Amino acid sequence: ISAGAGVGTNGGSIAFNVKENNWLGRGITISTFLEADQDTIKGSLSVVDPNYNYSGNSLGWYVSSTQNDKPDSGYENSLITSGITTGFEQYKDINLNVGIALNYDDMQVQDTASASLKKQAGTFTDLAFDYGIGIDKRDKSYMPTSGYISSFKQTLPIYADSPYLRNKYTFSKYNAFGEDVIGSFKIYMSTINGLQGEDVRLSKRTGLPRSRIRGFKPGKIGPKDGSDYVGGNYAAALNLETNLPNLLPENSKTDVGFFLDFGNVWGVDDDSS
Repeated sequence: ISAGAGVGTNGGSIAFNVKENNWLGRGITISTFLEADQDTIKGSLSVVDPNYNYSGNSLGWYVSSTQNDKPDSGYENSLITSGITTGFEQYKDINLNVGIALNYDDMQVQDTASASLKKQAGTFTDLAFDYGIGIDKRDKSYMPTSGYISSFKQTLPIYADSPYLRNKYTFSKYNAFGEDVIGSFKIYMSTINGLQGEDVRLSKRTGLPRSRIRGFKPGKIGPKDGSDYVGGNYAAALNLETNLPNLLPENSKTDVGFFLDFGNVWGVDDDSS
């Protein structure tokens, strides 16, 4: 059980989490999460069985809800998602993941909203299938010193009021430059495009995770609608990282490192400007 409150780049926030790693003594993980800040309240519940029916395959279910109230931007929306996922090792070091998710998006706008946001007002539902392929050639999963990990994920619409196609690719390479100096090279690419002439919904647009472009406020990169950052159709990042050996006493349990991040978010299909 964990709880916290603090002030950061998103303003003030509070969070609460309950997690059980061995429910019913069967190794099943159950996790609940709730977080609130000045604009958003979001929560989730997930259940994962890492060895469903002793098959060696994982099976998971999740449901999440997000409520955004952005009076400065002139809109509020409600997002609800539920899905089922499974994963397994197809070949040595090659993992496959498949899932299906149902999404509900309800957006209400005020008179102060921009013209592009007013066009997105309404209720939208989609049912999507996604799959992922991953290759893991690292020497170890925690703090690797050599090897690489690569993954590709694609989301395809089964039914959608506003259909889209999403792709994401990540690659991380690790290399030891000495006994205590480990460097890494990472690539992140994400795209989402509307199908059948439809524009991508505001809630679906892509961005950069905060771990990929450190030093910027989360979500404050890319296309803007007035003063609001609205995400884009494309995102890419390049990360170079290395740790520094033994700068602080070992009993301090503190690591020091350098990083250099490059990234961009661009393209909004409903507005060429």
